[in-house]
Amino acid sequence: MLDGILDLLIDKQFLSEIQLAKSRSGTLIETPSEKPAQKNLLVYSILNRELQTARTLIHSGFDVNSTDKIGRTPLMAAVTIDNLEIAKLLVEKKANINAVDHQKLSAIFYAEISSFYGISKSNERIAMAEFLIQKGANLNVKNSNDETLLHCAMKKRNFDFAELLIEKGAQINQSNDDKNTLAMIFARMDNNSDEKELEFIKLLLNKIQDLSYKNSEGCNYLCQSIHKGNFPITKLLLEKGINPDEKDNESRTALLIAVEEKKFEIAKYLIEKEVSVNVRDEYGRNPLIYAIQYRQKEILELMLTKGGDIHTKNDNGYNLLAIAVENGDQSIVEVLLEKGLNINDLGSVNMRGKTALMAAVESGNESMVKYLLEKGAQIDLLSGKSDYSRSAIMMAIQSGHIGIIKLLLERGANVNLEDKRGYNAFIYAIETGNKNVLELILPKISSINSKNRYGKTPLIYSVEYGSLSITQLLIDNGSDVLLLDNNRQSAIFYAILKGNFAVFKLLSEKGADLNTVDGEGRSLLIYASNRGDKNIAEYLIQKGADLNTQDRIGKTALMYAADKGFKDIVKLLLEKGADSKISNNVNMTALQYAEKNGYKEIIKLLTETK
Repeated sequence: MLDGILDLLIDKQFLSEIQLAKSRSGTLIETPSEKPAQKNLLVYSILNRELQTARTLIHSGFDVNSTDKIGRTPLMAAVTIDNLEIAKLLVEKKANINAVDHQKLSAIFYAEISSFYGISKSNERIAMAEFLIQKGANLNVKNSNDETLLHCAMKKRNFDFAELLIEKGAQINQSNDDKNTLAMIFARMDNNSDEKELEFIKLLLNKIQDLSYKNSEGCNYLCQSIHKGNFPITKLLLEKGINPDEKDNESRTALLIAVEEKKFEIAKYLIEKEVSVNVRDEYGRNPLIYAIQYRQKEILELMLTKGGDIHTKNDNGYNLLAIAVENGDQSIVEVLLEKGLNINDLGSVNMRGKTALMAAVESGNESMVKYLLEKGAQIDLLSGKSDYSRSAIMMAIQSGHIGIIKLLLERGANVNLEDKRGYNAFIYAIETGNKNVLELILPKISSINSKNRYGKTPLIYSVEYGSLSITQLLIDNGSDVLLLDNNRQSAIFYAILKGNFAVFKLLSEKGADLNTVDGEGRSLLIYASNRGDKNIAEYLIQKGADLNTQDRIGKTALMYAADKGFKDIVKLLLEKGADSKISNNVNMTALQYAEKNGYKEIIKLLTETK
């Protein structure tokens, strides 16, 4: 809109297009090129400051409420150039004060525009506005954007004009939406109000009786001010009595917002005002937790002196010490230890609690681990109370922090300690497949052939996790390939179950018993046949494995292969002499298993063999 106004202000050619003259009868003479629907002589005369021409037109009876092509009246033009004399003359001639242009802008809107863009001097624009108001200008009319005059002035931070409007009775919008006058200021202000803005907000607050405004996010005036980091306005709102402990839709109070958004000057002020420091948001976090996360030692200490609960925990059961350790701020850790927090507290509400040392280990903070050990952290505690419980060194192994592993070993970490599944640090190292870590721990273990509660040895775990190099390392260091777990399965059973021929062959070469059976009476050949593993089956047969061994339910390797539909295994076993006529405990043969499942090719093989 301003561009249009300025274009008109410099449009000097209309006088060459339209020659004005006044005959003795007072009629106007215009050239044929003039288009009355587009040009308004009086509006153009005023905008081009041809004031004598304008006076002549007015006194000659020109319609003072006529409009130009964008709907402007002569009064709007007079306001635009801030000519009070012409404005008064037009009003005297019955100009409509509240007429609007095509954008629904009345004359007083033009006064605000003139004021904002500096088209006129301050005293002149105020005088013009006061005149229009005196003559009945509607201060609450809305433009085509549904904005009031006050709204427009506020949006452009035109505080002088806005102040005049309020003093003259303009309605202050106090609705719970984005048209709220005060909320609109807060939405546009930065972190430091200038004197004009501050004074205007004071004026608004003196006029507003109801300070209960909240936007769609549940954010009140104080909340908005803190979001902007505006300390002077925040202080002013608190002085006006806004409740700092009121919560938004996420259950955040003023202090929570201030600390979360790193508005620390405001946070200190609120704490000094003794707002609640232990309140939690909907995520279970309180100002103490936020202060630790943002490494605000001074604010944390201040809150602790103002009643902050040092024993508070987050929703994951972590106490402040564990949170501080995870965050890596040693100075805050020192404060919390000095305040009496137990360095070895597990204290979890979700049964997976960790000590501060464990938190430091998992985050890979070696210097913090060293500091906590020096402060007396117990090295061999197990986390939580569930089956998934670990010691600090187990966590270090899982995380792969070599420096921390070495440090814990130097400080005497017990690598033989078992978690509640029966895993020790050595098994954790095997599980990760990290040979370097394994070599660090190997000299510390009590026995390379120790068994956990499942009867499993480190070698069995190595085979189960499929590492040929680690299996070789363990055997080289004395692992017994013949040891059985609680199911009477040795390591070689696990090689078959994993289908790892390289590991299977290594174990065989290192003395594994190829004719062993497990607790269910199943041989290695039965396991290979049941999995359809032809390579291992051929190897076992070549090494003399019994083709007709029956398990506890009487099934042979041939029956398992026929039952699963492994034609190649069935063919191999038959070629090597497996007895197809053997029946199991319920008198079923291999052929009957094939028939039950409809394996036609296997049925044919078995029938031909008969």
